[in-house]
Amino acid sequence: METKKNNSFIKLQESAAGRVQVNLQKNQFAKEGVENFYGKVERYTYTSQNILDTVAGTIPQIDLGTVTSVLNAYTNTILDILSKGSAVRFGELGTFYIAGKGVVDSETGKPDLTVKFSSSPTLKKAVEGVEITRSEYNIPQGKIFSITDVTTANQEGVLTLKGSILIEGTGLKVGGADSGIWFVPLTEQEKPETDESKWINVSSTLVYNLPGKLLFSIPESLSPGTSYKILIKTRYGGKSNYERKYLLTILSDPVTLGTGE
Repeated sequence: METKKNNSFIKLQESAAGRVQVNLQKNQFAKEGVENFYGKVERYTYTSQNILDTVAGTIPQIDLGTVTSVLNAYTNTILDILSKGSAVRFGELGTFYIAGKGVVDSETGKPDLTVKFSSSPTLKKAVEGVEITRSEYNIPQGKIFSITDVTTANQEGVLTLKGSILIEGTGLKVGGADSGIWFVPLTEQEKPETDESKWINVSSTLVYNLPGKLLFSIPESLSPGTSYKILIKTRYGGKSNYERKYLLTILSDPVTLGTGE
């Protein structure tokens, strides 16, 4: 008798059975003066192979190949029915149905279509007893992974006068009220200067302004041989242009302006 080697399925069952963890996210659409949060459940996903192994295990008289063929045929049948414009009831789980997506600009317009799923009372009841083992809120944060001087390809923190700089990381996209990029000089104690009048703003157009990438010209008013930290302030911090109610700040490691010679 052949022994199954899919140990990952066993581990997955042990770590996910009856428990979930929730990350809280701030509701940006709450009424003025009201602060509340919604939960995003961390996923532990069963793969198709996990499902096949489980189904085959519950029907030992049917081999895995037969189970695979039946489920593939069932999936293809559902796809075919949906493609013809009909809804599909998926057993006791719920119903797949076609729905409009987005808006149209006229009374005769045709919206884009998508597929949605309406869960049944049976399906909803199946998750009522799942235990939430952790529920916490983490303030969104951006991170800088690397700073590259475009002129020299240097990533050691030495920048070229009148050159350009590429910053790569996450949550970097700049936008919203009071946002921007500044070069903050360091004091003799190698601390960022707190006097904002001494900060040098990046006023040039950002060539790249993406969550993972910023590219812009180095301000010509920077002093050669001086060390700075790059300060990024943004209300975006994500892939969309949604403006948060609060500023996210990201501070780089020290960089030093060379002479370019």
